[in-house]
Amino acid sequence: MKQYRKRILIILGILSLLVITGSCFFLLLKQSQKPKELEYRMRTAREKSDFQLFGDKKQYVVAPKNKGSFFVSKTYAITDEYKTFIVEDEEKIHEIPHLQMEGEYWNLILYNLDEKGLPERKIDLYQAVRNYNPKGIPSSLVGSYYVEDTHYFRLTIVDLSDEENRNYKDVYLNVETEEVVDFPKDTRFGMDSDISEIARTTNYGKVLDSKGYIDPSNKIVTTRLEGQVPDPNINLYSLYPDLEDKLINQNWALYIRPDKVTPDEWFDTLLHWFAPKGEDLLTVYGRNDDGEASDVQIRNSQEANAWLEQHPALRNIGYFRPDGSDKE
Repeated sequence: MKQYRKRILIILGILSLLVITGSCFFLLLKQSQKPKELEYRMRTAREKSDFQLFGDKKQYVVAPKNKGSFFVSKTYAITDEYKTFIVEDEEKIHEIPHLQMEGEYWNLILYNLDEKGLPERKIDLYQAVRNYNPKGIPSSLVGSYYVEDTHYFRLTIVDLSDEENRNYKDVYLNVETEEVVDFPKDTRFGMDSDISEIARTTNYGKVLDSKGYIDPSNKIVTTRLEGQVPDPNINLYSLYPDLEDKLINQNWALYIRPDKVTPDEWFDTLLHWFAPKGEDLLTVYGRNDDGEASDVQIRNSQEANAWLEQHPALRNIGYFRPDGSDKE
């Protein structure tokens, strides 16, 4: 009996030793393994060589559309660069916002279009948002806004103070002081697209759409709809032959600097640029208060402004009727 108990104790001792040894080995192995590296998204900023200025006042900028964010404002060409890690919720199949981690960055890059050599300035978006809200992070870029003569860049940010109930909101980054601020809802902003407001008096947006171009705000781009080929037979390409290949084949865009050209000048320029080669004006018609085109041809910005005075309701409607109807 004693011999039997002795054997049992020996076996139990051996098993305990094996368990302890295995546990130690597992812990050492786990510690020696490198943690799984997080996947990340990364984009480099556009270089100066990625866009071109032209015009007698350097009032136009052309750039490819497929190289990330690009905005043209009064003074700056604006792009960004970032590296952000992909953090996923273990219980749900989606990514979750997170505070800045080591190795992450998101910078707004501003090229000064008024200075020789287009000097570059960098704004750390994580830091700018953190100064506004220590638990906030940038989420997306919106575009340039103006309050009187001050230039702000609108951002969407996420407040992570309560991770179960994340709060998204839009804020405004002063591009000179790099301070993020709020504005009341009734604030009247200027925007780069204000340059095209006079166009709402006519049906020219729909006419351009039929030619394969998106209704210009402060830029000219092709629609790229399936089967639609942008019309190359326009004065723009007679005046600037190299733009035809860039806009039609290489998917570039032409931007206007809204402080260098007035809305009247832009409207008159577009009427000539988009007219068939050799013709002076694109044929467009004034719109009635209901948004439909009339039988009255508008030949210049003076006539467009006079028409708008007669039809003030056009200030409050979009370029097209909701059902898409209009007169060609």
